Amino acid sequence: MIVLLIIDPSLGVSIGFLLSVLATLGIVLLARPMASWAPAWVPSWLATAIAVPLSAQLLCSPVIVALQPQFSSYSLLTNVAVAPFVAPVTILGTLAVPFVSPFPWLAAFPIAVAGASAGMVAAIARFFAGLPGSALPWPEGPMGVATMLLWSVVTILLVWLVFHPTWAGCAGLALHRRLVLFIGTAESAVHRRWTNCHTPGLGIENRRPSGLTVTTRDAGRGRLGLCKNPSGRKQRWLLPR
Repeated sequence: MIVLLIIDPSLGVSIGFLLSVLATLGIVLLARPMASWAPAWVPSWLATAIAVPLSAQLLCSPVIVALQPQFSSYSLLTNVAVAPFVAPVTILGTLAVPFVSPFPWLAAFPIAVAGASAGMVAAIARFFAGLPGSALPWPEGPMGVATMLLWSVVTILLVWLVFHPTWAGCAGLALHRRLVLFIGTAESAVHRRWTNCHTPGLGIENRRPSGLTVTTRDAGRGRLGLCKNPSGRKQRWLLPR
């Protein structure tokens, strides 16, 4: 990347160059770890076929949203489907370049294979682009970029959780225990405060907000009042109706 920028500094403002750099960076940083998260029963080629386009897409999506505020629903599936045809386009097309001028007959075969593969890539892309819901609206501007960055992070976490169900289950149970402890502590604190505020002789139990009246006619009609006959769930809780 540095060498290309030295040779042609105008690439620094090229969106295509930026997308290429981000896609390569995503593949280098994320593809191998994400492929290693797959369980043993998933073939390595399948895990790699999904991890490579997903890692590239996660880093390119914020820039793509900045250019065109929409979410491509089938982009990952499209990239997986076109993966077998990308290698012939890039490899055979590059090998044919030196032979085009001196030996055009020698470059005809690789160019034909590369061209047919490129046609298949285009056909698959058009097929998925024509499906219902292929382009969903997304926020524009900085909000769209920020939300897409958040979506990329959440996607990585979800992929990790899907491939680590045991850890996810243990974490969920641990979170549940903490929530139960927090709710129990809060319940005890509210009960102690309610008991202290309604101890006879303190003169607080009869204090009501100004304008609040409780009558028999208003009972059960959605009016604000103090329930002195609570249900059997929590007899010690005298909750407002």
